[in-house]
Amino acid sequence: MKRLIALLWLLGLALAQGLALWQAVEVPGGVCADGSPYRFYVSPGDPRKVVLDFQGGGACWDAATCGPESRTYRKRVDTQELALAQGIYNRISVANPFYGWTHVFIPYCTGDLHVGRATVDYGGFRVHHQGARNVQAVLEYVFKNHTNPERVFVTGCSAGAYGAVFWADKVLSTYKNAQVAVCGDAGVGVRTEGFPGFARWNPRLPDLPGLSANPEVWQIYLALAKGYPKAVLAQYTTVLDGTQIFFYGLMKGEATPSEATAREWAQKALEAVLRPAQAENYTFYLAPGGQHCILPRPELYTAKVGEVSFLDWLRGLAEGKVPPRVRP
Repeated sequence: MKRLIALLWLLGLALAQGLALWQAVEVPGGVCADGSPYRFYVSPGDPRKVVLDFQGGGACWDAATCGPESRTYRKRVDTQELALAQGIYNRISVANPFYGWTHVFIPYCTGDLHVGRATVDYGGFRVHHQGARNVQAVLEYVFKNHTNPERVFVTGCSAGAYGAVFWADKVLSTYKNAQVAVCGDAGVGVRTEGFPGFARWNPRLPDLPGLSANPEVWQIYLALAKGYPKAVLAQYTTVLDGTQIFFYGLMKGEATPSEATAREWAQKALEAVLRPAQAENYTFYLAPGGQHCILPRPELYTAKVGEVSFLDWLRGLAEGKVPPRVRP
């Protein structure tokens, strides 16, 4: 019992120390899915180097996935990643490619991939899909407090990967003189043809030429790469990402995805990652297995495909380089 108490005490101390490095910034008018208030977090560092990090946390688009008991999305601000302090959240490790950078953590609690502009009644309950309002407030803060950064890294895991790519145009058009890299972690954009999410959410879409009103994610990567040739665009995913397959199954009405659905997702994911490769300033890192996300995990420091470690690949992005395209 004494050993268990000691371990719990050490865990609590570690979590407290992880959170101590972050400052909460309240957002007047910001709102989460359940109506609770929104805030974001900043870990101060070099003001010339800024990480804009969109949190992941599922999505919802109908009465079943958006219901009060649903566990497919975050409904209020949650700082688990900051408390665990792993991967890029390990702020005290010199091995972290973003050691010493200012890190802005953009929580996700609206079920709309950070882009919604609607409050929806799903039959007896309402969900505030107001991700765009929240992100806009974060970006206004960042642009005001970091007027001329030298390097900017825009990223996010899972739903945050979509937030990163859907808002990258705003960052790139504001920081025209900065060295900007955009890296989506485990959000390649595979969806069913009739997926109703975007119609429900009334999303804020990137301001890029040639995009349709309902663009595929790979089209946004390609448009960003062509529109901002000095930027670096990148994606990471495992080839059988279990979480992305799970959500693809939900779109098809499968509570548990079938093997056929998993194979179908894997093929479409590969196509989605490869299609923007016609742009020289676009790259990717495909890893074997089914793990979801790498940036918040300790595997960030150990993963390797062939002769290329993910850490070296990520460090190249942080330095404004176009690292090699990697696949198993």
